[in-house]
Amino acid sequence: MIALRLVVFLSLFLAGSVGRSQDLPVVLTEDAFLLLVAEHHPLAVRADLQRARAEAVMRTARGNFDPKLYGDLSQKYFQGTQYYSVIEGGVKVPTWFGIELNAAYERNDGYYLNPEHNVPSSGLYAAGLTASLGQGLLFDERRAELQRARVYQQATVAERQILLNDLIYSAGTVYWNWAGALAALEVYTDALDVARQRYEAVAAEARTGNRPAIDTLEARILVQNRQLGRETALLDLANARARINAYLWIDGVVPVELEADTRALPPDEVIVAPIFAADLNGENPLLARTRLKISDLEIDERLQREYLKPRVDVKYNALLAGGANDPLEEITNNNYKWGVTFSQPLLLRKERGKLALTRVKLSETQLELSDKIADIDAKIAAATNEVIATAEQYDLAVRNAEDYGVLLAGERTLFRGGESSLFLVNTREVSYIDAQLKRVELMVKHRKARLARSYAAGQMPAALDAVVPSE
Repeated sequence: MIALRLVVFLSLFLAGSVGRSQDLPVVLTEDAFLLLVAEHHPLAVRADLQRARAEAVMRTARGNFDPKLYGDLSQKYFQGTQYYSVIEGGVKVPTWFGIELNAAYERNDGYYLNPEHNVPSSGLYAAGLTASLGQGLLFDERRAELQRARVYQQATVAERQILLNDLIYSAGTVYWNWAGALAALEVYTDALDVARQRYEAVAAEARTGNRPAIDTLEARILVQNRQLGRETALLDLANARARINAYLWIDGVVPVELEADTRALPPDEVIVAPIFAADLNGENPLLARTRLKISDLEIDERLQREYLKPRVDVKYNALLAGGANDPLEEITNNNYKWGVTFSQPLLLRKERGKLALTRVKLSETQLELSDKIADIDAKIAAATNEVIATAEQYDLAVRNAEDYGVLLAGERTLFRGGESSLFLVNTREVSYIDAQLKRVELMVKHRKARLARSYAAGQMPAALDAVVPSE
């Protein structure tokens, strides 16, 4: 019975998955595809977990400032005699300024009670504070942890952006490989259809004696060559579809496959145009992450400098006997306890060594930032140059394809009039096919260069702004 329920559940689950896959548009644009990836891919879902991680770290750091209740009970009995009973409980409240507030109540008795624990029979209340006047006055580990958590929270935003940028760049590259494979297949399919029509026409004329039989053989060889080209294009398309299917998911759990009739944007509708540096806005998350790493090291440096100071802790508590009718009247300057503790390493070698190490790490990270800035600027410049160059080359390729098309049309006209040969027609066709494939190649190369430019700048495509808002 359990197995039957499991089978039914899986059937419904898979049926739902197929239904969702059919929601893909017939023409899947780059923006629509990347939007699906950014919303549903497992890595995108994983990137969203960075927010939860940052919130957990921040909650942990804030917990260092949580008030704390404490209690202590210590008793001793021997041979029917109560040696002592010491009971104390209270609350401690840390503050941002390095001062800890506290309130306590103690009640002690016993035959052999230590005299310092003597309190009124109704107990003794204490309220006061503990303050660090040296090390820890301006900065301490608790405040450092909270500042680190804030830096980490910002760093997770940058880390999430980096993960999504990597994913989108990879997905975009796969999309344009798929689009190029589709376009190349159409070129080879059209060439094969034309070759088959010509072969049928030549074979018919050869049967009537209007053409030599050798032309039939040459026409059949052309058909076979076109078939080989189309088979290669089909293989490339199958591989491209397999790679693009790896990026299609539902909620990061259910894989989705492209429908057989799903197509990429036709080459004639693809924008191939130069873009310039002014189009880039915002900071690269790689640089943001490195700058936040510098901020984290600066927090460590400040904390290490604090450890060079002597440790001077002062405690003061006002005392009030329990059971008083009017507690305010019982408050007096004569009832209190206080203390001071002092410690200071003589050579400070450990503290100075840690500070020097932190400063070395800080210098290394600052140099790393400078190197990254130069490297990213170079990558953006190179990608921009490739975008501009491929746009110009694409325009030339389009004109070449059009010109080769005119030559091919003329050669076909001459061939139908008996003034040309299959060899010349084939030569023109090969040049025309190569020109069309070159156009497709440059289109794909141009769009990949645009992706590489956006990736180098660390920026998502504009269509994904709604999915990945700036924080």
